[in-house]
Amino acid sequence: MGQALVVLALIWVALNGLDGWWLGLLAASAGAVAGAMLASGQPHPWRPHRLAGFALFFLVESFKGGMDVAWRALKPDLPIQPEFRRYRLDLPGGQPRTLMVSVISLLPGTLSADLSDDGRELVVHLLMPEAMDSVSRLDRRIRHLFSLEPRESADE
Repeated sequence: MGQALVVLALIWVALNGLDGWWLGLLAASAGAVAGAMLASGQPHPWRPHRLAGFALFFLVESFKGGMDVAWRALKPDLPIQPEFRRYRLDLPGGQPRTLMVSVISLLPGTLSADLSDDGRELVVHLLMPEAMDSVSRLDRRIRHLFSLEPRESADE
């Protein structure tokens, strides 16, 4: 919860400066408490110094995903090969797995379609088969953010 408080407070200062710092501290505290209450599973502390790299990856991939959607809307004759693929989730439950399932839909050409009852398998809708590469990259980035071991095998 302490890391969340610091990050939220820094975001407040970055957006608003020091004006109203007391309100920012109150808002950051409320956000950190709410996040702690809503988080499920075992806590997996992330590394603040790795957050910038993940944030940059997230922003770039989200932008690419938005551009891909816009381009396909303007050029409906672009070839697509839609398919569903199963992706084995061996990330620990809680924050790492929730982040993975949530962020996949923002990657270019991907969408989280279904999650198994036990949370160990994700069905991903792909516009093109090569979009699965970005799912694997996201998995690696999340593992790095949370200092988790690399994925055991490259299979999906």
